[in-house]
Amino acid sequence: MAILDLVAPDISCAHCQHTIEDSLGQMAGVRQVTVSVPEQAVHIDYDAAAVDATALRAALVEAGYPPR
Repeated sequence: MAILDLVAPDISCAHCQHTIEDSLGQMAGVRQVTVSVPEQAVHIDYDAAAVDATALRAALVEAGYPPR
């Protein structure tokens, strides 16, 4: 299991949170996605054998929340 913590400055509301959690949570290998709106942070627990950090970052960009 691997962990990826990202900051996405465009996170501003509960809708953003749900969009990110739904988008990334459906990816193969992703075990859990937690979004903190006040901190504009995304915490991802994932299986590195099934998905890599580059794909997770790309999915976050595709969802409309590019990380710093």
